[in-house]
Amino acid sequence: MINSTSEKLLLATFLIVNVALYFFSYDGATFKEGADASQYYVPALSFLEYGEFLTQDGSVLFTKGTPLYSILLAIPISIFGIDESTIAIVCIQSILLYLTGFLSKYILLQFTSKFGLLLHALVIFNPNSLITAHLVQSETLFTFLIVWSVVMAFKVITDFSLKNMIFLGILAGLATLTRPVALYLLISWPVFILIALIIKGRLNIDNQSFFPKKNQWAKLLSIVIIGGLIISPWYIRNYIKTGELFLTTSAGTYLKDQYIQLKNKGSGWPGAEANKEHERIFSNYVIKDGGKSADYCLKHVQDLYCSDMLTHASLRAIADENFTVHIKALFDSWTTLFLAGGASNIRNYLGLDGKSLIVNFQNNAFNGLESIMTLVRSMNPSYLFIFILTTTFTIISRVIGLFGVFYLYKNKKWRPYGLLIIEVISIFTAAYLYLGQSRFRVPLEPFLMLFTVIGILYMVKKYIN
Repeated sequence: MINSTSEKLLLATFLIVNVALYFFSYDGATFKEGADASQYYVPALSFLEYGEFLTQDGSVLFTKGTPLYSILLAIPISIFGIDESTIAIVCIQSILLYLTGFLSKYILLQFTSKFGLLLHALVIFNPNSLITAHLVQSETLFTFLIVWSVVMAFKVITDFSLKNMIFLGILAGLATLTRPVALYLLISWPVFILIALIIKGRLNIDNQSFFPKKNQWAKLLSIVIIGGLIISPWYIRNYIKTGELFLTTSAGTYLKDQYIQLKNKGSGWPGAEANKEHERIFSNYVIKDGGKSADYCLKHVQDLYCSDMLTHASLRAIADENFTVHIKALFDSWTTLFLAGGASNIRNYLGLDGKSLIVNFQNNAFNGLESIMTLVRSMNPSYLFIFILTTTFTIISRVIGLFGVFYLYKNKKWRPYGLLIIEVISIFTAAYLYLGQSRFRVPLEPFLMLFTVIGILYMVKKYIN
């Protein structure tokens, strides 16, 4: 795996950077600063104590998410205890990040044998990905599984074998058990691969043509079937415990957050006012339905009936907003998703001042660039330095990445594979909708860094060679 001096140097540097980052963090930062960390480590603790995934004091069934990341956390916690497990968690996730960079080189090989080490470095030293590996968040494991899935999808395109499709289905199923959003990708894989194969055939790449037949459709659908088998135990567990068949009960809460963000970024409402407006809409919807009291559902949103009501009420509220409100919110969300540098996570992990700035920024009325500049002017020097460094890295890599996307399209042999990566990025971008954040970009970082490296390859060939 590590067979050259440059790769050994890369690994040594990676170790030094991670040790330094952990050394300068404050005690407990790994758990305290991870977004929704309790959603993962509380079920892990209950799994170790009761053999069941529960939340709060061990009396509430965990249905808000899926279990794979909690299972991963349970391993070091069971060995070291929760207070002493942080080093082990950081080590495990740092290894996963390094392996993600290693797998990314296999994706790059479909396009070029050059700059593999550069891509590896960009993936593992990406500020957004690097800091996430130090926090109790599922993104690092999720990214590893998604990148491995794309490696296998490329293998399916080049070698249309059932073995490769079964492996892809397993990885997609495991990704879904890590973050439910991967269910969209699991369902979409047959279509994405079919499109790539058809384009490859029409462009006569490698003298191959592809006309889907019944047995080929069956092979493609095996990806979904195998993935479904992997996630089916969680469906069965939920059915046995609740009498309802579902993956998670997080849809309602997720859509509520979408509505609040839509009102904040699209209409300029303060977050607190948007939340009150949603409560009013939700209460009226529950009262109209007459199943349970509005007060009960406001306090028990994970109740299956209330979760269902929350989902429908939030969807209706989102749909009722003006078209221009949606456009404004999407522009802000996707700009943040692709350009935010992850400075807040680094600041929080190091225990630097400035956390209240982000809280106020999110809760106050949003006035576009004026609100952003007010935030920047309020930063202390250390936070501002981290912000400039991470944002500059992100913007430069995105600009170069645009050249990479152009080069992928220009080279017809690369086009089917490049389109597949763009489809993967697009499906997650659409799923995040109005909630664009740097942490949600972590699973996309290896692919965005791939575009950057191909952009560098393009510029070297065009302007240097």
